[in-house]
Amino acid sequence: MKKGLVILLPIFMLATLITCNKLSHQSLTVFYQPDVHQQIFAMEKLGEIANLKTAANANNANLIVIVTEELNKQFNVQADYQAITAEGFSLKRLGNEKLAIIARDQTGAMYGILELAEQLHMGKTIQTVSEKSVNPQLPFRAIKFNLPWYSYRMHESLQLHDSTCRDLNFWKAFLDQMAENRFNALTLWNMHPFTYMIRAKNFPEACPFSDDELKQWQHFWHSLFGMAKDRGIKTYMINWNIFVSPEFAQAHNVADYCLPEMLGKGYYGKGDYSPIIQKYTRESMTQLINEYPELTGFGVSQNERMQGVDEQIWQDWIVDTYFDAMDSADHKIEFIMRAHTHPAPELTRKALEDNAYRLGTMYVPVKFNWSHAHGCPRLMYIHGGSRSKSLWEPTPKNYKMVFTMRNEDFFVLRWGQPDFVRDVLAENNQNYIGGFMIGSECLIPAKEYITKPGPYLTWKYAFEKQWLFYMVWGRLLYDPTTSDDVFANAFNQKYNIDFGDKLVAAHKLADKMPLKLASYYAGSWDFTLYSEGFLAGYVSNMGPYYDYVSPFISVDEIIRTITLDDRYLSIEDYINGNNLGPGKITPLQLADELEHDGNDALAIISALKTNNPTLQHEIDDIHAWALLSLYFSEKMRGGIALQSYRVHGASEKQTESIQHLESALAYWEKLVTITSHYIDDIPLLHLGDEFNNGGNARNQARFSWANFTDEVRNDIEIAKTSSPVK
Repeated sequence: MKKGLVILLPIFMLATLITCNKLSHQSLTVFYQPDVHQQIFAMEKLGEIANLKTAANANNANLIVIVTEELNKQFNVQADYQAITAEGFSLKRLGNEKLAIIARDQTGAMYGILELAEQLHMGKTIQTVSEKSVNPQLPFRAIKFNLPWYSYRMHESLQLHDSTCRDLNFWKAFLDQMAENRFNALTLWNMHPFTYMIRAKNFPEACPFSDDELKQWQHFWHSLFGMAKDRGIKTYMINWNIFVSPEFAQAHNVADYCLPEMLGKGYYGKGDYSPIIQKYTRESMTQLINEYPELTGFGVSQNERMQGVDEQIWQDWIVDTYFDAMDSADHKIEFIMRAHTHPAPELTRKALEDNAYRLGTMYVPVKFNWSHAHGCPRLMYIHGGSRSKSLWEPTPKNYKMVFTMRNEDFFVLRWGQPDFVRDVLAENNQNYIGGFMIGSECLIPAKEYITKPGPYLTWKYAFEKQWLFYMVWGRLLYDPTTSDDVFANAFNQKYNIDFGDKLVAAHKLADKMPLKLASYYAGSWDFTLYSEGFLAGYVSNMGPYYDYVSPFISVDEIIRTITLDDRYLSIEDYINGNNLGPGKITPLQLADELEHDGNDALAIISALKTNNPTLQHEIDDIHAWALLSLYFSEKMRGGIALQSYRVHGASEKQTESIQHLESALAYWEKLVTITSHYIDDIPLLHLGDEFNNGGNARNQARFSWANFTDEVRNDIEIAKTSSPVK
């Protein structure tokens, strides 16, 4: 806990002349603001593909960044300027040899410069660049990032990121990709962040660090928040309730769930509402706001360690602690209140509306389809399973809703399905939506620990492997009209190829597999589904603490699952003739779709050849998704035939089921062959041995597809030993 921090050199070196080896061989004379960090950052990116020289006068430049009123008047672009909203931009031609990037703020100017760089990357010239005007559809485009110290859970897969997440060089790289992908908010989640940031004036015993150690932490936070601001990214600290530091718990004999031996275990249950805890929390938040003026906002996650009292007391504690703390601070901040089924959404809404007079910008996140957002693009329920719409119907006046798109479903294989993101945005384009928050609870995208060493491992940090995931989400959240050409060009530039469009097309087919599984097999909280592994733990729709031998989803579970997307029919309902009707997707239709997607993706990548080992790794990930799609298809067909045999007694259906499940095994074995080249067994929180379901400990401590081959074979035995239902 008291390790030193890695310190970064100065964030930017200001320069008025930017030159390097250029890809496009374009030459631009630019007029911009060399003392504005957002413009400096974007010009550095533009300078990677064009020869840039600064002009002392705008009239002598062929690229002018216009943000000031003076330049708007000088170049008569007032109408364009008035049409732009916050963080928007217009790329406008001012004659054949002159371009203007027009924006109302520096973040919009940064995005405009990045847009120009992208067009030059795609082969455009100063004469052929396309004019473009973009206003962001959503004001809040956030990353959810769990910190590894005092984390929600304790597990090797989380704590191994500790030193990486203290390294500001990591954060520079992460923030760079956020800015390039148009994310504008970083939410940092920690059980109790205060003791890593301040020494509470009236409770110094809560902080375990020496003065020098605390100064290192404070340097880290100030640097991180400053780097984010330089890239147009807002920062928010978010904690859970009700937690204190282990040192505070020991000193005051309170909150025994915060004692050292409870770290990572005591995150749910009755809370300690002691007055001293409330006083400490209130004063700490006020002090944190005052000592970190560059921090945009603070957030509170309702529910954890708040049980044991009437829900009104629960809600009042939030108001009397955090709202009062904001009132006492010397400046206003933005506030995030993550809502839940408990306390009741109606209580949360009333608390926000009753206190609107003293609150500024407010965002209210809810988990989109609980912990498994990558499935059905329609909102089916929020955290806790509630289908209540009372938080947004009628439309709130003093806050905006945020959908948290949790990914607990794929950590190993690269993923990027832009049509799914487009569908989510189209389905949820209501005026009460302020934005989306993207991230995981069980994965920290910092240290690369999943991929084993080899010539293909050319990246340093985990998020860099999943570059397409962040690009697809970020770019479409900013501008849903972003075309697939942008993603194809990213492939082309990354690997110096000309078939990026083929890779995008293959991803769009193969990457549907986890979406279809999560739509068909309803998950709830974190461990109830891990789509790429075909795993599930405690499954609420199968009864409390469902007795399983393995977390692997067996053919029996596939048959009798409850679906998330109400358009899908389970195998059990289909064979029994239940819920049939127009608009329903039968298990056979799902199997057909999976088969077509998998085969079509394989047909595309089979024609692609490369000597680049990293690109081959990317292609093999698509191959793996395609094999999972074909495996899922055969498993569905095997389940359909098996249930038909059980219900109707036709022996040929049992034979058919065995044949399909044997075919599924063949696809799984091919999957193992491909993926074993890149990964060994990896720590996976879904399989962590610290969790126990009703006495049935999970029997797999590490994940690889090879570890579950016996379970795939067991499906065949289930079919062979089944009998008709009497």
